[in-house]
Amino acid sequence: MSTENAVSAEDLKVNAGKMHVSTTDVAIDIVGMHKWYGEFHVLKDINLKVMRGERIVICGPSGSGKSTMIRCINRLEEHQKGKIIVDGKELTNDLKKIDEVRREVGMVFQHFNLFPHLTILE
Repeated sequence: MSTENAVSAEDLKVNAGKMHVSTTDVAIDIVGMHKWYGEFHVLKDINLKVMRGERIVICGPSGSGKSTMIRCINRLEEHQKGKIIVDGKELTNDLKKIDEVRREVGMVFQHFNLFPHLTILE
């Protein structure tokens, strides 16, 4: 497998702002997540814990896997290995759990072209 330009957990810088933390419950728990596009290993062993009430920023160079990681958390992309647990629900192929999580989770991308065929209001 090619490792050129692949991102690892230490490549992504996560800045957890502790604003308005009211409980110690885990909102998002990512354990050993991996994502490949064919033979290209895009995300390698990503581990992240976000507590309820925390606001975080994921930053890194262009092409480092930031959007791919966020898309995996919201199950817009499927990860191939590891666990993603959002609000106590592990995201697998269970569409009901995915829909429940999507109704409660909001994510902001740097660019608004997540769905280039839709306008911002759609």
